Amino acid sequence: MTSAALLSACGSGSSASSAPSSSAPSSSGTASATGAFPVTVAHKYGSTTVRSAPKRVVCVGVSEQDTLLALGVVPVAVTAYVQGAPGEIYPWAVDKLGSAPLPKVLDGQKFSIETIAALKPDLILATYSALTRTQYTQLSELAPTIAQQKGTPDFGTPWDVTAQMTADAIGKHEQGKQLVARVRADLANAKRRHPQFAGKTAVVATIYDGVYLYAPADARSVILHQLGFSYPARFQKIGGSTSFGGSISTERTPEVDFDVVVWLNSRSEVAAKTGGLWGKTQAARQGRGIFIPSAIQDGSSAKPSLYATAFSLVTPLSIPWLLKRYVPQLAAAVDGRTSTKVPTVTT
Repeated sequence: MTSAALLSACGSGSSASSAPSSSAPSSSGTASATGAFPVTVAHKYGSTTVRSAPKRVVCVGVSEQDTLLALGVVPVAVTAYVQGAPGEIYPWAVDKLGSAPLPKVLDGQKFSIETIAALKPDLILATYSALTRTQYTQLSELAPTIAQQKGTPDFGTPWDVTAQMTADAIGKHEQGKQLVARVRADLANAKRRHPQFAGKTAVVATIYDGVYLYAPADARSVILHQLGFSYPARFQKIGGSTSFGGSISTERTPEVDFDVVVWLNSRSEVAAKTGGLWGKTQAARQGRGIFIPSAIQDGSSAKPSLYATAFSLVTPLSIPWLLKRYVPQLAAAVDGRTSTKVPTVTT
């Protein structure tokens, strides 16, 4: 999937993908701490009560399957995001699947109430989505439906809130808290081991309608913040309150000049699409750019990059996998020495 297609998937009217935030609450509803049902979860369109342990969970959002698998529940269907692994179950989650069949993959670009109804769900999760009120109403007629968090942009529910909402909906509140705590500890440990990250400015960008900058509340930006980096003050309000980012014109590329710039593109694509303007920035000259293209070459063909997928599909299972590869890149980029080469990730 190209960067433009990835942004389209995240920003379309489909009930698919992408999440954010740092000061997220540890719980998003009133699920019982003991796992007893019924449980009630608050969301954008009110609250939903799940009266018994679900057996047929359908993920209309694109990330909930990781939390479900981490907590011992295999969904019957998931929503297509990158389509880089069978059943949208990636290496960081596949061992949790065990011998269970792969979930059915729903179209991430076209909402089909008929397809979902045919799955006979008893719980529908759309916490990591852009679910509309009309879609929510339709889905609620089929089964208890949990929409995205209230007060955040579409595709803007923080990764930890998404995980806790998912855990609450299946009656595993405490297990969800423990799962989130473990990942927060991983991030805190990485931050502690790299004090040089503290206060340095960093931004995630991609080539889309000029140069697209992911906003401070987007999951990709939040991970940087949780590792100690600061979001550039100049672009704090990009995307406003309704989007996970926004574009600036290509002519403004020289403004994207910070201690670290993470591009969701190849180096050559950035050079070509910015007309060489990125190469003139101090960040580029000092080797402070990280390049994470959405596809990598596999012989004579290209395949979706697992690394790029983990980078954008931010979940309690993908984050630890990501950090092993991402943190060394950040450490190499932030020192500002051209002699320090940023490691290349080829998965």
